[in-house]
Amino acid sequence: MIWQQVRLALMASVLAAAAALTVRAEEKPKAEKAEKIPAPAGATAPAPIAPVADGCAPQTRTVCVKEWVPEQYQAERTVYKTECRQENYTAYKCECVPETRTRTCTTYKKVQEMQTVCKTVYDCVQCMEERTTMVKHVTCKPVTKTVRKCVDKGHWECREVPCGPSCFEKMKSHFHHKDCCDSCEATCQRTKTKKVWVPCPVWEEHTVCTTEKVCEYTPQTCKVCVTKKVPRQVTCQVCVSKCVPECHTETYTCNVEKKVPYQATRTVSVCVPVKETYTACRMVCRTVEKQVPVCETSGCETSLCCKKKHSWHREKNCCTSTCDSGCK
Repeated sequence: MIWQQVRLALMASVLAAAAALTVRAEEKPKAEKAEKIPAPAGATAPAPIAPVADGCAPQTRTVCVKEWVPEQYQAERTVYKTECRQENYTAYKCECVPETRTRTCTTYKKVQEMQTVCKTVYDCVQCMEERTTMVKHVTCKPVTKTVRKCVDKGHWECREVPCGPSCFEKMKSHFHHKDCCDSCEATCQRTKTKKVWVPCPVWEEHTVCTTEKVCEYTPQTCKVCVTKKVPRQVTCQVCVSKCVPECHTETYTCNVEKKVPYQATRTVSVCVPVKETYTACRMVCRTVEKQVPVCETSGCETSLCCKKKHSWHREKNCCTSTCDSGCK
């Protein structure tokens, strides 16, 4: 709403200025005698226009404009600060206090006494009994088996085998220097005929009759002397231990834990409200005077287009290209 009011005031001041500029420079006395046009509500009166020389020269005038200006001011606010305070409280400590108590105890004492007891006794008695046992008999029985045997059915044959140097040749090689004849003799190796056995293994099967021992078990009945245990009842005296309870009262001292109150001091943190003064900034609407360029015509009146431009474009000069064409 404030900006809309400022805008309406500026538009009214621009319209008033445009109406005043329609007077020519030559008609200055008439302009002085002319009645002033009343300004709309909320707008300030325009400043008097300075005399203009012949020709279309730019002039300036003072206009009041409302602007938002930042303003600093002092204000108070409430903040919370943490403070440490000492406070007293009741604490408890544990102490061991000796206390005398009485209790009843039961103890058990062993006592020996004789009792007549009937018990079972076993006597060993020998008697003859018939038992069946297995008797071992060893017999020889003929058994026929098939036996495999490896037989070598080879033969002898004569082969040529290389023979080594004789003793004379060995002695000759030690005491005689080698020459070309010796190399020829070395190439011609001597051989001898030797009889060699050529093996030929063959598996043969034969049927053999042998005798093997065979164990046989036969049942046999015989009498055996056996010892048996026969029970009988016997009465005898036995020493028995018994536990007899005895009750007695005893006094004892024990330590009892008790809580004892005492006053102590501790430090706690408390949030306290505090008022403080600070510098704040706000936007304030103020009226400011500004110099605005004004166009004065010498030979012609201001056209309708210039008036419209003055009303809608308060910051621009009215002497545009269309206005210049009408002023020439």
